[in-house]
Amino acid sequence: MITLNSDRGFVKVEDWQEIEELPGFTRNLNPKEHELKEIIGRYIFKEYISCGLSNCHTPHGKGYIVSTKSGPITNIGHNCGNNHFGIEFGELSKILEREIQIHNYRESIGSFLIMLDLHKEKVAKIRLGDQGADVLYKKSQLLLKKSSGCPDEVVSIISNLVRSRSSDLMRDRVATKEEVEDLEAIQGKKLPRPFYIEEKIGTLNGISFLFKENDLRDRLVIDLVEGFKSISNLDVDSASHSVLKSWSNWASEVDRKIEEGEKVVASGRELLKKENLLQLASLIKKEQRREVYSAFVKNNM
Repeated sequence: MITLNSDRGFVKVEDWQEIEELPGFTRNLNPKEHELKEIIGRYIFKEYISCGLSNCHTPHGKGYIVSTKSGPITNIGHNCGNNHFGIEFGELSKILEREIQIHNYRESIGSFLIMLDLHKEKVAKIRLGDQGADVLYKKSQLLLKKSSGCPDEVVSIISNLVRSRSSDLMRDRVATKEEVEDLEAIQGKKLPRPFYIEEKIGTLNGISFLFKENDLRDRLVIDLVEGFKSISNLDVDSASHSVLKSWSNWASEVDRKIEEGEKVVASGRELLKKENLLQLASLIKKEQRREVYSAFVKNNM
């Protein structure tokens, strides 16, 4: 890839032949006879090309295109530039690299803004509808608040599942005589009677929907929707290097974030299926409380 600083600003040059056809270009510049004027381009290749200095010609994959005060132009690697043109070359190469970065950041942000409406539509599609992110988020919050009408026992069970990042529904039961004897033999000690063991009675699908990192408000509204507003108001021409870098990096992740948002919504739909949530009723000891929970699920999910 070749980036050349021209009267039109930075341009991408596809063919090295175009560089060699620049007026004054030489493959054999004697650095003792010429002074550095400016660095006019940078190149990065998989295949190496020879340094244009007459006392070097070492092949390299990354280098710069320089012009001299007397007119000739050539290409040199970073080490040759520092060795023959000193501190000035180092400073000029840093300035060029930074300017190229700024140019690339502006280009990537510009390309993103062209597709901004499409990204907005994708996020809106994820959020809207009875099975959309907004509705799923509101419903899921009812499962985490004791004041929502969801029985305290269920709120505690779900909170524990989220904390342990487990989807296994476990229940204590009295161990059989044979089970206790087997455990005593394994542990080499006497166990109390009755002895309780945990057994798995089901799997709560979609529990990952409630994990902190999958918070749809954070993902879709605060990050993406607010981000769309901010980047559309960004003054790309005057923004600093750090601001451009930050927004360029953010924009490059939007497609991935939208795809992840779709997956999170899918897990939310699994979680909030009535038959899935009603599994928790079997973990409530009192029948009256089980009935309260069943009514809560039927009326709210």
